[in-house]
Amino acid sequence: MFSITDEAEIYVADLFEQQDEENLGLKVDVEKPGTPVATVAFNFCFASELPSTYTEYPFKGFSAYIDDSNKEYLKDSKVALKKEGASKKLTIVAPNAKGEAPKDDAPLAEKILFTILTEINPNLASHGGFVDLVEITESNEVVLNFGGGCQGCSSVKITLKNGVEAQLMGLYPEITAVLDVTDHSKTENAYM
Repeated sequence: MFSITDEAEIYVADLFEQQDEENLGLKVDVEKPGTPVATVAFNFCFASELPSTYTEYPFKGFSAYIDDSNKEYLKDSKVALKKEGASKKLTIVAPNAKGEAPKDDAPLAEKILFTILTEINPNLASHGGFVDLVEITESNEVVLNFGGGCQGCSSVKITLKNGVEAQLMGLYPEITAVLDVTDHSKTENAYM
């Protein structure tokens, strides 16, 4: 599955010893697996509270738990300990966690989703926002839903037309329109 350097294994076992909790484990998850923005997260967990889809991987002083759906994404990954001055942190190299750019003959939805994840959402994240692909209609209209700081933002129409729509239609000329189906009456998280 994945390997842990001896130094990292000792460090993690020490963290578990400090917690003074029975049946505590290390849950290893891949967030947004198979996408260019995939990240690996480590969290304490109680094994008894995990769904049955998690498999236990015993190490010295602790057990790691990985959901079966993430096994391929964590294949050949390696956990190490990084020291920066007096501080230490775990790092992971997971070569299979991220997806590859779609090929030219890939379905339009796959290409649009890749662009949203790699280019559009990182830009929107600077204002706490993001956009999700809802659907692509038969007439190639791209239907989006904005969230986070974009939901209810007074500038969302400009963001849609001058940013998202311009970028998507520039890359994929087969798109006929980009539509927003977000309920913008909810403004509690709006950026502006």
